[in-house]
Amino acid sequence: MKELSRCPVTISLILLGAAGYAIWGPVRYSGNLISFPDHLIGAFRHGDLSHLALNFLLILIGGTLTEPRVGSWQTAAIAMTCLLFGTGAELAVAGPGFVGLSAAAYGLVAHGVLITAPPERRIVTIALIALALSAEYLFLRPQIAVFTHITAAVIGAGFAMFNSLFGSKGPVLKPMELHHVSPVIAIIAQTDEDDAHEAEGTFLDDGVENMFVLQDRGRVLGVIGFDLDEQAPDLAWLSWTYLDQAQTGKGLGSQMLNDLLGKLAQQGVRKIFVETSDYEEFGKKIYASAHRLYEEFGAAVELTVPAYHSPTEAKIIYGLENPEAPEMATPEPTASTGLAITEIHKAAETDDVAGLRWTETTEGLSGLDQQLALAQQQHYRMAVLAIPSDLSDANAAALKDHGLHLCGTLKDFYGAGLHQCWWTRDLTEA
Repeated sequence: MKELSRCPVTISLILLGAAGYAIWGPVRYSGNLISFPDHLIGAFRHGDLSHLALNFLLILIGGTLTEPRVGSWQTAAIAMTCLLFGTGAELAVAGPGFVGLSAAAYGLVAHGVLITAPPERRIVTIALIALALSAEYLFLRPQIAVFTHITAAVIGAGFAMFNSLFGSKGPVLKPMELHHVSPVIAIIAQTDEDDAHEAEGTFLDDGVENMFVLQDRGRVLGVIGFDLDEQAPDLAWLSWTYLDQAQTGKGLGSQMLNDLLGKLAQQGVRKIFVETSDYEEFGKKIYASAHRLYEEFGAAVELTVPAYHSPTEAKIIYGLENPEAPEMATPEPTASTGLAITEIHKAAETDDVAGLRWTETTEGLSGLDQQLALAQQQHYRMAVLAIPSDLSDANAAALKDHGLHLCGTLKDFYGAGLHQCWWTRDLTEA
């Protein structure tokens, strides 16, 4: 169903054919179809249900192979070109009296099987298409519109070969623009509809700065972006990274990430953190392929916060050193060892986790009891505190006395040797 949701032209052709059959019924006599316009309208009429079903099946196969890869506009161009020239060829060579959507069907199938065939198998694929059309010509010519089929298949194959020979030399990562929002949202929705809804609001409200799309011949294949950290501007957080599911297995996710690392190195970003989760649907880990990609690049899990996004979904943070960035600086030591918890706020990507805001003080721990009590009053189920490792070490005993436990660290967050430590507390416990 997700594949069909990206094929509006394919679905429209099928619906138009179904509407024509519902309105006019099966064609009992086609002798009254004489002119070229008559036959263009007749493309949406069929002789019987088996004729209708066969064309629908071919359109469905060809359309779902073609449309997710080349886009709706080019798919519509292929279908219309095949209808026009396929109808004209049959009318010119064999004469009037034929109906059906076979021109669009044969054109889309020829295009779809060629565009998805590996380069080394295209000659064999073309030979098989030619063999099938030759068999039609030899054995079925009186019964079917053979010249329509041949012309449409040649046109569909021609589109595929033209794209292969004269298209761009490969996908390119480009800055995202507002007109990319719609295809990007469609790509995100393939994996997570909630993320797609959130991303759409973010793009429309805040813009698309620091976002990039992977494009090939004008078609958006993927999206990737980053946010600079507010506390450490030489750190970045990966954001909204998704690849069209039809493009998986081609190394495009690696290309996006590698190209982004190069762009971030030019800005002096030394490390990238990636927030993800262990979310499952029907026993399948939704982000498993993304995790493999991060790990192949050398990223490692630095922090796991159990039950963060929900009681059954953990927050996972990968850390990835940018090999092209300059060496990180060593931060100046601070004399302050105290910690004041000043307020709570709703933590990102969750509705019932309270983030604890803090400031440095001369010494000691203050304000934690009040803010934890306030979080419980507001029905938060967890509290999270992220602080530098020097403050964490100095206040570890006091934090433990207040029921917090050290969940993990993000290495070298503030600079060489100064990490970010995450402490959590379950607020549902008595």
